[in-house]
Amino acid sequence: MTLSMVSIGLAADGQPLHIAISKQLKEKIETGAYEPGERLPSEFDLGVMFGVSRTTIRKAIANLTQQGFVTTQRGRGIFVTEQHKISFSMANPLTFFDVALKQQGYEGRVQSLRFQLTQATAEVARKLHLTDKTAEVYRQEKIYYADDTPIALDVVYYPKAIGAALGDQLQQGFTYSTLVRQGILLNAAKVSLDSIPATYELSEYLSVPLGMPLLVFNYVAYQGTPRRDSGGNRQPAVCGKTLSRSDWTCYTAEIEVDHPELNFLAENS
Repeated sequence: MTLSMVSIGLAADGQPLHIAISKQLKEKIETGAYEPGERLPSEFDLGVMFGVSRTTIRKAIANLTQQGFVTTQRGRGIFVTEQHKISFSMANPLTFFDVALKQQGYEGRVQSLRFQLTQATAEVARKLHLTDKTAEVYRQEKIYYADDTPIALDVVYYPKAIGAALGDQLQQGFTYSTLVRQGILLNAAKVSLDSIPATYELSEYLSVPLGMPLLVFNYVAYQGTPRRDSGGNRQPAVCGKTLSRSDWTCYTAEIEVDHPELNFLAENS
């Protein structure tokens, strides 16, 4: 198999060579040129194909390994992994990430990067129902892991009272599960799904190439008793967004619709 050669130093688009090479190998895997379980050419052979050093090839393979596309076996070589994604249900907006990971055979853990008191932005204040323009909230950034792979960055905002009372626990656990275990019953949520390209900082946190698509799960979770009017007495307990790797995660929903309008159209078509 002949692969595209790249120039020494930087690729044509200015990317580091190992990133350009890993992208080409990833495309081969995704298009089936290399099938699951198949062994890739050796580091030496790949170096010859691309016209680069074995050090550059090792960096490219390390990048593919971090993305879950290949595994290396000592003395045997580099093998394409079975591609599967961790799914999170959109049908239930109160998605407990740690529970979903465990159900799919992964050990979930958290690495807290920051937990600090800060002034709420206008958007955060609106979501948390804060009327004081100078209100402070606790902001947290933490990485979610599936086994040893970083799959998501959670950026979370807590009302000041909750953050102050549960700071230690929130820095050690998954957001929703920690709140529930500490007696804050979450019974409603508003969610939306978006996507953004990985910035330099996000690519470092999640071990993905710069510009790789990330799924953005935006949420506000409530405690209290919901009513059908303007929200009843339910109070926002947390808001934030979870930026997850699109190569490792997906969001699914099963929806059944029974509208008289659809039945009418079917009967009169």
